[in-house]
Amino acid sequence: MMKKFIVMFVGMIFVLSLAGFAVAQEKAKPAEPAKPAAPAKPAEPAKPAEPAKPAEAAKPAEAKKEAPKPVVYRMGGTITALDVDAQKVTIKQDAVKKQKKVTLSVGKNTAKFLPGLKVGDAVDIWVSGNTITKIIKVF
Repeated sequence: MMKKFIVMFVGMIFVLSLAGFAVAQEKAKPAEPAKPAAPAKPAEPAKPAEPAKPAEAAKPAEAKKEAPKPVVYRMGGTITALDVDAQKVTIKQDAVKKQKKVTLSVGKNTAKFLPGLKVGDAVDIWVSGNTITKIIKVF
């Protein structure tokens, strides 16, 4: 008796899963017509202008604005060109969306590491703006 009940129950679930349940949907309501635009308001009379501030007062406010600090980020690649005299390094990056070459200037504290580098070396560098702040030879 219990086996028949379980078989019937599983059979009903199977049949219902094949047939699927139809859920009633609400009919679409007609959209309301667009409302006409409101009439334009009459122009307000012009207010008298405030006296102009001297230009000297505006300059100190602009001088107080500090330039944003450049973002420091890490790059890696292979050195393709090295100019020790001009303190410039060109690096080729392969592991980015598109292969690209970047020429960067070397910071004062990092310039002492340039003689130990040569074209073809793989390096990790830390960049601030367009200046190399730290350089490490990988191999």
